[in-house]
Amino acid sequence: MLVFAAGCRNDGRTLRDPDPRFDDVSISTSSSIDEGVDPGFDTIEPTETFPPEETFPPIDETDLVTAPWADGEAIDAHYTCEGSNVAPSLSWAAAPLGTAEIAITLEDLDAPTFVHWIIAGISPDAVALDEDTVPIGAYEATNGLGDLGYTGPCPAAGEEHLYLITVHYLGVPSGLLDGVPGAELFASIATAEVATAEVTGTFSRAGG
Repeated sequence: MLVFAAGCRNDGRTLRDPDPRFDDVSISTSSSIDEGVDPGFDTIEPTETFPPEETFPPIDETDLVTAPWADGEAIDAHYTCEGSNVAPSLSWAAAPLGTAEIAITLEDLDAPTFVHWIIAGISPDAVALDEDTVPIGAYEATNGLGDLGYTGPCPAAGEEHLYLITVHYLGVPSGLLDGVPGAELFASIATAEVATAEVTGTFSRAGG
């Protein structure tokens, strides 16, 4: 055991002479914790392991809409100007969190200025639409014929056109009403959309 000598007051004015018994005591400046320490301690690698960085599967830019035809395949004439010319039934994935409303558009990619169908105001909880149905609270733009609502594929005789149906998930309501011009509603949808789902189809008419 190390013993430290400390001076103490004797009469309040002078210190007593050091006790000669402690003249040979030396104080070690090394710590006992150094004993037995592996000199290679500083090079020991940490043994704690961490889980690998989490990875996620790739996410497609768009999901598919389910239509009465397979994606990219021929559209049944029932939904065109050569049939009943009614809007098809559709289903799609649940809307992402924060969606305020859903809109649907039908475009002719070979004649993009013609409005076939634009409907908005569909509930964000909806995941399907019945054939030839306008849900309560939804509203439609005028189409390229000047009528309200849907008009189906109707390319020139002998031509095959590619059509695109898009389900738009909107972050804010468009705030528009029935009968708005198609271009105006389409522009509002494009500004407010946060995600989309799509399906394509082709249609051709026999030559005259």
